[in-house]
Amino acid sequence: KKKTKKKPTKIMVRNVPFQATRRELLQLFGSYGQLKKVRLPKKFDGNHRGFAFVEFLTGQEALTAMTALSRTHLYGRHLVLEWAEDDEDETEAQNIAALREKAQRDITATTAEAIHPPNKKIRFQ
Repeated sequence: KKKTKKKPTKIMVRNVPFQATRRELLQLFGSYGQLKKVRLPKKFDGNHRGFAFVEFLTGQEALTAMTALSRTHLYGRHLVLEWAEDDEDETEAQNIAALREKAQRDITATTAEAIHPPNKKIRFQ
């Protein structure tokens, strides 16, 4: 597999105020280019976790937003912007493959033990 060096399109936004909404992030980042996806991961109680992922269609739009918003405050909190890992799907596929392989090994080991149980010494006291 050859990886071509292309500009990153996904930005991780940390220190997002808890009162900020997805719509506000869409408005803020949308003014710098066309957005592909905006995710605001949530906790079990329904509130978001204080960070977001913003993905642009092109790397140039993402770069423009990154430079323009690097010193931005939202609800009095400084937004911390970093480039996010873009190969999320590839990593997830590798993790799934590894889990399948492990499950297959476990099944094979379990059936082998069922056919030939290990010899155990029984001690009587």
